[in-house]
Amino acid sequence: MNKLVAVLLLLSEMTMAQNITVLTNEKILSSNSEYCFPHFSPDGNSIAFTTQGFTGLYILDMKTRKNVQISDKAGAGYNPVFSNDGSTIYYRWDEYRGMKKYSSIYSKNLNTKGVAIIESGKRKLSPPQIVNNKLIYKLGNELSKQQLSEKTEPGQSRDIWTCIENQKIVVYINEDRKVLAPMGEGNYIWPQLSPDKTKILFTFTGHGTYISDLDGNILADVGYLNASKWLNNDWIVGMKDHDDGYIVTSSDIYAVKSDGQRSVRLTRTEDEMEMYPDCSYANSKIVYHTLKGDIYLMTLKLK
Repeated sequence: MNKLVAVLLLLSEMTMAQNITVLTNEKILSSNSEYCFPHFSPDGNSIAFTTQGFTGLYILDMKTRKNVQISDKAGAGYNPVFSNDGSTIYYRWDEYRGMKKYSSIYSKNLNTKGVAIIESGKRKLSPPQIVNNKLIYKLGNELSKQQLSEKTEPGQSRDIWTCIENQKIVVYINEDRKVLAPMGEGNYIWPQLSPDKTKILFTFTGHGTYISDLDGNILADVGYLNASKWLNNDWIVGMKDHDDGYIVTSSDIYAVKSDGQRSVRLTRTEDEMEMYPDCSYANSKIVYHTLKGDIYLMTLKLK
């Protein structure tokens, strides 16, 4: 390689690394190919996780390092959500009657240990979301909103949330529904609103990951970055995983600037495959699982 090119590449990598630095990266849970899909509470003090196939739901208290099982039901670990104060977790679980799937939504108060049934045994029930201290989900084509408290999110006067319906991105602003297909016809997955609720991060299967505004205008091409999440309004985090058509052969966690112009590799191991990160807005931390079934907590320094 030309010496000048090599020097420029090195300087470029150093410049990018100065924007985000890994301070610590520790294994916080170990299992035998079991634990996966960790998810932060809003304050970053608790981590929800599940096992293979999303069976069961568990919560790890980061202060006490105590691990508590919330549910042993099938599907309970798929996209659970914490209340804004972290005191309650909402989750959906599934059961099959013949060939048909029926779902229920439960809540558990982590302080009182009380359990409440929100919906029971319903068809076409979406996972719940928390928006402006409202519990929001869809039952068939009907939208349900339940006010959890009078306190709204700072700076948010509107209820804004997004999901996937019929392989397209759908954005809800209060009661208005907008269907987006920014890259044309195809399969859209992993949509997520930026913390300031002005941009959408999503993956267009077979093409890459992108950022758009709420009208579907493309703002940035992130490239290949799966299961990506917002770290803050300026950075996103995701995995670059590869397989041979049958099994995962490699996977690492990367941070990418929201303009798609800077990328920092956060994990670099020979014997681990790091996957499915989640981010804490509150304290610049990342949690992820490995293919071996262990869960790691990474602390970042942003400059």
